[in-house]
Amino acid sequence: MDIDMKEIENRFIKYRHNNIVLTGEQIDILQKYNIDYQKCQTINEVINLIERKKDDDNYDQLDWVCEQLAEFNYYHNTNK
Repeated sequence: MDIDMKEIENRFIKYRHNNIVLTGEQIDILQKYNIDYQKCQTINEVINLIERKKDDDNYDQLDWVCEQLAEFNYYHNTNK
């Protein structure tokens, strides 16, 4: 079994700012679709940028990132 270390490392957190936490894999996808997450001040702003981009076309990868960020936001930033 070959282990791809780059793939494993890409699943670690690579960006953390203003309660926005992204893995390398998520960053790669956002960059692929020219979503400038670094200008965002909240995770909701990142989600909104993704949603606007998704309106243009159907992007499965963006759906995946959006779901991940929404789940993170719910569990870490919502008062329950």
